[in-house]
Amino acid sequence: MSTEMFNREINRGLGWLVALGVLMILLGIAVIVEPFIATIAVARILSWTLLFAGIVRTVHALQSRQQRGFWLKLLVGIFYVIAGILLLSNVFGAALTLTLAFGGVILAQGILEVIAAFKVRPELNWGWMLLSGIIAIILGIFILYQWPFNAIWLIGLFTGISFILSGIWMIVFPLAILSHLSRTTLP
Repeated sequence: MSTEMFNREINRGLGWLVALGVLMILLGIAVIVEPFIATIAVARILSWTLLFAGIVRTVHALQSRQQRGFWLKLLVGIFYVIAGILLLSNVFGAALTLTLAFGGVILAQGILEVIAAFKVRPELNWGWMLLSGIIAIILGIFILYQWPFNAIWLIGLFTGISFILSGIWMIVFPLAILSHLSRTTLP
């Protein structure tokens, strides 16, 4: 394959990534404008995922009933199915539950990052890990303090922000590659 054809293929692939990045940014803006609808959508998607994962886990447990841990596998699968059905039957309850879990996970992540930062303290740039942990702790406390009132918009807002940030890297990364390629292929 010639260098020109190779560059054309790279440009085409990177062009699709930029287009996807623009789409992600637009979707992120739409989600931020309507965070309630996005929160409900995310809650439904996660509820369905939990239900299907439970069905798969239950089927797997039944297929491997001769192996050790059969009953535990079966109980976990059934628990997933029941949780998925319960969350699907009450999407607002699912949003409340997911928001509470989200706040708890972020708080725990922050605490663990702070601990890890002090364990690696002599290393270069350990302060960034500490800062990340402190911010996560503050964010987790904020989420839990505002719960349940933030449940109708928080997951949607964070999903929108995530889409926008993903869209930005999907645009910036290919542009950096194209810039590098143009500098290296010039005579």
